[in-house]
Amino acid sequence: MQAGVLRMEKDGTIREPTATETEVLAVHDQFWQCYARRDLDGRFAVAADDITFFGTALHERAVGKAQYRAFNEKGVEQYPHAFTIEYIWKEVRIWHETAWVEGDTYWTMGSGPEATRDLLRQTTILKRVAGNWLVTHVHGSDPDYRLREGEYMTYGDIHTRNKDLEREVMQRTEELRAEKKRSDALLLNILPEEVAEELKAKGEADAKLIDQVTILFTDFKGFTAMSEHMAPRDLVRDLNECFSAFDRICEKHGIEKIKTIGDSYMAVGGLPRPNSTHAMDAVHAALEMRDFIAEVKVKKIAAGLPYFEIRIGVHTGPVVAGIVGVKKFQYDIWGDTVNTASRMESSGEVGQVNISEATYALVKDEGSFTFTPRGKVQAKGKGEMEMYFVHQT
Repeated sequence: MQAGVLRMEKDGTIREPTATETEVLAVHDQFWQCYARRDLDGRFAVAADDITFFGTALHERAVGKAQYRAFNEKGVEQYPHAFTIEYIWKEVRIWHETAWVEGDTYWTMGSGPEATRDLLRQTTILKRVAGNWLVTHVHGSDPDYRLREGEYMTYGDIHTRNKDLEREVMQRTEELRAEKKRSDALLLNILPEEVAEELKAKGEADAKLIDQVTILFTDFKGFTAMSEHMAPRDLVRDLNECFSAFDRICEKHGIEKIKTIGDSYMAVGGLPRPNSTHAMDAVHAALEMRDFIAEVKVKKIAAGLPYFEIRIGVHTGPVVAGIVGVKKFQYDIWGDTVNTASRMESSGEVGQVNISEATYALVKDEGSFTFTPRGKVQAKGKGEMEMYFVHQT
């Protein structure tokens, strides 16, 4: 029978599909027949970005279009030849914006005496997105309803088993969604949201040249000497308290944390999305970080405990931004602007936010700050540079 055109009913009869069912079946058939033809572009043209998949083997799991396509590409690499998918029966059900298509199929690979024929049950869930049906979940399993070769249970028995499978699919889908949510949250802990989305969609993220950003560096004075007199647990606790506060400050002012190295903290305004307020945002954040450390210092002195003192440097200029690494990848920035921002920190003084002339030019007329010109100050590897201490008005 033409299983892609006709539909088997619960009582075993066959009828013409409705207009909506025809739309669903067309997308469903494109998804599977393109795969049989080894046309992955055609297949993934009708796949949702958040598609999930699990098959009959433990390793057959995928979450998201990029991961599932990579799984398919490996399969095509191992078997690049077209094959046929023939339906024994097919059923479609639609609930509002969700559709469910299930059927038993023969997958025939090769021809003649060398041909192989496998029986597979395919369950495909689709959802309507902006008026278009897209495949959102795929499950393959081995049918277990055959009594002997060529002999099958009644359709009522099949339908009951299908309902059990449907419940299992819904449960597994929910588990996959929960796992995807946890994976996404972990990814957003180490990458900006836009970069994370690009990585999930493409499997990679392109490096970008950004014409102007503002970088801030912080460093604790005498940290190495202090760490020799503190218990490791106390040292890590105090660092975590400071850097957690810095994270919240960065989020408040819309700047992106890049990394910590030892007792140094690096963040940047104007990434990953360029904006016109990056210098103001970074300077506001730097002043708030300085004030936080000053408040903690007062409490530590009152308790007779060691305390941190901070220097902060800020500079504005172009950078290249991108992801490095494979297993433990990291979003980072490069360029002379990074080196100069570091020199602003090392050329500063304790309790001060030291900014470059480039940053000063962008914030001097904003009315939120006052400045103490330092004149030309020697910066390691840079020669003499104009610098300014900045204060909150």
